[in-house]
Amino acid sequence: MSFARSRVPRILGALLAAILVVGLLGGCGGGSQSVPQSSQPATSTKAPEASKPAESAKPAQSSAPAASAQPLKIGVNYILSGPSGAIGTKHMIGLEMAVDEINAAGGIMGRKVELVVRDDGGDPTKTLSNAQELVEKQGISIIMGATSSSQQLAMAPYTTDQKVFDIGSFSADSTNDPVKYPYAFTISPLAAQQAAAVVKYAVQILKAKNLGILADTGAYGKSTTDAFLKALESMGAPKPVAIENYAFGAADMTAQLNNLKKAGVEAILTTSLAADTVRILKNMKSIGWDVPYLGSSDLASSTVVEGVGAENMGKVYGYYVKRLSFSDKIPVPAKTKEFAAKLAKKVGQNPLKEAVFMPSFAYDEMYLVKKVIEETKSTDGPKLAAALENVKNYDGVHANLTFSKEMHGGMPLDEMVMVKAANMKDGFFELAPGY
Repeated sequence: MSFARSRVPRILGALLAAILVVGLLGGCGGGSQSVPQSSQPATSTKAPEASKPAESAKPAQSSAPAASAQPLKIGVNYILSGPSGAIGTKHMIGLEMAVDEINAAGGIMGRKVELVVRDDGGDPTKTLSNAQELVEKQGISIIMGATSSSQQLAMAPYTTDQKVFDIGSFSADSTNDPVKYPYAFTISPLAAQQAAAVVKYAVQILKAKNLGILADTGAYGKSTTDAFLKALESMGAPKPVAIENYAFGAADMTAQLNNLKKAGVEAILTTSLAADTVRILKNMKSIGWDVPYLGSSDLASSTVVEGVGAENMGKVYGYYVKRLSFSDKIPVPAKTKEFAAKLAKKVGQNPLKEAVFMPSFAYDEMYLVKKVIEETKSTDGPKLAAALENVKNYDGVHANLTFSKEMHGGMPLDEMVMVKAANMKDGFFELAPGY
């Protein structure tokens, strides 16, 4: 009897404990599942796919983290330092603006974009090693870049072999080979287009007869020199009276300029970029030579204008884009002005002292990448390339862009004009005389 009585309290205690545990579980409403849900970011879950309605009622699937919530990594392989570093840093501004907007709107197909940035310093060898690291170690299949043609030609065989989609600012005609480099695109005018715009202005508007060429020894310089010669021939204009070359980063170009001057050159067609342009224009001033200097959009960059001084650039003209230029009769489109206002806020300038050109360039490229990813629902290089080849009359802030299977350079010739390189107002440039 005493043994039986001693068991009663223990049995009652066990029963009460069991009842208490069951009650707590019922009151939590399945709280054991809420812990992993609450530990996930808001972007890590998504509704079940419409193509699978029968599965939409399954609680386990509706609360499971979505695989697509992983960041969408996009590689950046720009020149961010060295003599031409200003080009890449300006591109980065527009690229970051686009990514910030895209991510604020939910990303691309529900995935936040993450830029994995690498600086090649203008060294083609580094461009290639950057690409290899981005692809093989970071698992990236989309690269923004390269910045210049020599860098692109170093990278393109590798990205082609790896079927990596890349879109940059390279412009040598040899980079536009859809058969050899099927996944490479640019919205920079190709050398032939640049040359046609520059030569047309020199011959038909300036009426210059004795033209000279000053070109770098890289892929861009060689390609553009060939394009200048072809454009002159197609217009029935005389051949240049002199052609001079220099290496990227050369400390002094006085000898080349003196040779052009002695040859009686009335206007210079050039391929110079960034710091090289600054040295050349200063060398021209030092020898007292003031003739029209015609070249790329980079002549209108803040690097050049601040380095040389606007007062020393009265006859410097660069090719540009219609939407980024103005005259008394031709205003800037509203969409592009809106971008300029956002850029001014981004860089903390009011009024805007930063040229719109390079930021808007990369901004449009990032939105093109978004467009083809969403159209194909893929980050596969061949699929993205095929989609971009079908983009016609893309209404960007930078320009109206069109691609095709034969032309991976999206800038049409009729979108190009010449501007006064030192005459900027609120990020836009005044059209050169004669328009």
